[in-house]
Order: sequence, then C-alpha cells, then structure tokens
Amino acid sequence: MAKYYFRLALLVGSIIGFFWLIGSLLPRGYDFETEIDIVGPPEIIFPKLNTLKQWSTWSKQWNPKEIDSLQISYNDQPAGVGAGQTWSDIRGRGKLWITKSQPNDLIEYEMLYANFPKMTSRWRLNQTGTITKLTWQSEGLLPGGPFYGYFGSFFSIQMKNQYDLSLQQLKELIESQRETEN
Repeated sequence: MAKYYFRLALLVGSIIGFFWLIGSLLPRGYDFETEIDIVGPPEIIFPKLNTLKQWSTWSKQWNPKEIDSLQISYNDQPAGVGAGQTWSDIRGRGKLWITKSQPNDLIEYEMLYANFPKMTSRWRLNQTGTITKLTWQSEGLLPGGPFYGYFGSFFSIQMKNQYDLSLQQLKELIESQRETEN
C-alpha cells in the first residue's frame, strides 16, 4: 500500500512540476492597443490626457466613483512632462508619471503598480477632418514565476477591455461638451 501512495505522490508531483515548468517558460511580455474615433480636434482631447487630475472625469482605472477606497495624490507638476500621481486602493499601490508630451500629438507615461515591472504607455492623436483617432497602447512585462506565464494573455485582454471602456467614456465626455457648446 505504501508503494501505491508513493507512486501517486510522485505522479501528482510530476504533473504539478510539468505545469510549473511550462508556466515558467511562457512569455511574460505584453503589448496591446486600442483606439477610438472622437468627433473633435486634438486641441480639445489633449488636455484631458495631459492633465492627470482630468483622468478621473473619464477613466475607469483612476476614478474614485469606479473603485472603492481609491486615494490619489498628485505632485506639483499639473500637466505634461513630470506630472505624476501616486495612488492606493484595496488592490495595492502604484505611481505614474508623464515622460513625453508633444502637444496635440503624443503623450507617453510610465507606471509602476504593486509588484509588477514598469509599464510604458502612450497616446497618439491623429486628426482627419473633424475626427481625431485616439490610440492608447501599453507594453511591459509581468512579474516572474509560473503563474504569470498563464496569466499573460488574460492580462492583455482585461487591460484592453478597461482601456476600451475608458476611451468610450472620454468620447462621450468630449462629444457631449461639444454639443452643449454649439
């Protein structure tokens, strides 16, 4: 009977080891983007992205109405390169800072969250007629370990969904403001 339990333990250990090894070998990198067309010029959209305090008006990720216990602090730079924020909520702590800002064209920022390596993100604004195509792209690595290898594709899908919801809210905000101005 002892041989049976030993073999069973060896089999279970081998299966766990196999999945651990596969998970460790899976890629941890991610790179995803989403885009939306907004009726309005980049001059109206850009300040909503370049000013961190504006993010709570359209973002799912940095909106205290969307995330319980979210606390955000901002540094002394209100907008553009050097503008930064730190936050904490029930899920953890993080910080974010703008590293590049080209008016009405491009914004890049970097973010650190919990035990994740640094994420680099960017917005590109391209105007065609009365429409501005806004593209939001992020890339980085997930932490090491076998679990994150399996989590990689799910992470990209979840983040892209959050970005899509935020961009839709930004579109509605910009277009409704334009309607009330006209």
